[in-house]
Amino acid sequence: MGYLYRLPEQFRELLKCFPINPKKVEPYKMVYRVEADEGFFALKEIKYSEDEFRYIYAAMEHLAAQGFDRINRMIITQNAYPFVEYNGKRYFLSRWIMGREADYNHKKDLKIAARTLAQLHQSSKGFIPPYFEGRIKWGSWPANMLNKMEELLKFKEQVNKKNIKTLFDQVFLSHVDYYVEEAKRALETLIKEDYERVNRKEAENHYFCHHDYANHNVIIDRSYQGHVIDFDYCISDIRCHDVASLMLRVMKRSKWNYKKALYALKYYDRVRRVSSCEAGVISALLRFPQDFWQVAFAYYVEKNQPRERLERKIKQWVMEKESRKNSLKRLKKLM
Repeated sequence: MGYLYRLPEQFRELLKCFPINPKKVEPYKMVYRVEADEGFFALKEIKYSEDEFRYIYAAMEHLAAQGFDRINRMIITQNAYPFVEYNGKRYFLSRWIMGREADYNHKKDLKIAARTLAQLHQSSKGFIPPYFEGRIKWGSWPANMLNKMEELLKFKEQVNKKNIKTLFDQVFLSHVDYYVEEAKRALETLIKEDYERVNRKEAENHYFCHHDYANHNVIIDRSYQGHVIDFDYCISDIRCHDVASLMLRVMKRSKWNYKKALYALKYYDRVRRVSSCEAGVISALLRFPQDFWQVAFAYYVEKNQPRERLERKIKQWVMEKESRKNSLKRLKKLM
C-alpha cells in the first residue's frame, strides 16, 4: 500500500482542523488514506480555485440533501468550512468508502453502476449552483462539435504544409477526412434528434452530470450497493452526456461490444426513463470522434506528452475504426 507515515508535522497540523483523532497517514493513488479512531478517511488536495470548488461542494451537498448519500461527502472542519488551507494549499477530508472498484467487464458490476448513475441523476434535479462559467455547459454541444471539427480541418491544413511529416502526421492525414465526416454526421444527428428540446428541459429542471463516471469512481460495497466518488469534473449539462460516456467506456473496454453498451443503457433506463429524443442525442454523442480529436489536439496543440505515446494512441484508435463503425451502426438501430 506504499510507505506508511506516522503523522509528520504537516499532517498533524492539517488534520487538527477536522473532528477526528488521526493515527496514521499513507499515500494512496491521488489522495492520502487517513486512519483515525473514528475510522478511515481520504485527504485530498484541491487543485482548482475556491470558486470552482464551491460548485463541486454544492453539487455533492445537493445530492446528499436529496437522499443520495452514497458519495464521498466532505467533512466539515472545526470552523465549519469544507476545506483547510495549509502552507498555501487547500485540502478536503471525506470518509473512506469501503468496497472495491467496479469492473465494467462484469455484467453484475455494470448493472450496479448503471442503476447508481440513474439514481444520482434523479437526485441531481433542482441543483442551483454557485455560478462558475467553466462548469455551466447548457446548450454547448453543437458549438463544441463544430469547433472540434474545424480544429481537425485546421490541423490537416497545417500538416499538409509540412515538408517532413512524422509518423503521427502520416497516420493523421490518412484518416482525418473520415473522422471529420463522422463529426459532421454526429452534429447533424444531434440537431435532427431535437437536442435543443432535450437541453431546454434538462436546464429547466437543473440537473447535472458527474462527468467522470469511470469504473474506478464507482465503489461497490459488500451489500452490492454502488457509491460514487471524485466529483472533480461535475458540470451542469444534459444527463445524456454521462450515459453516452458510460456506454462508450464499456464498448472501448470490450473491443466495441455494442451489446454491453445496450446492457448498461437497459439498467439505467429501468431507474430513469430515457426518452426517444434522448436516445437520439446519445447516439450523436457516441458517434462524435472525441478520441481522435483529443489525441490530435494533444499532439498539435498541447505538446506535453511523449510523441511515442501519442503515436500508439492514434494507431490504436484508427485500427479500431471498423469495429467502432459496425458497433455504432448496430447500436443505433437497437436504441
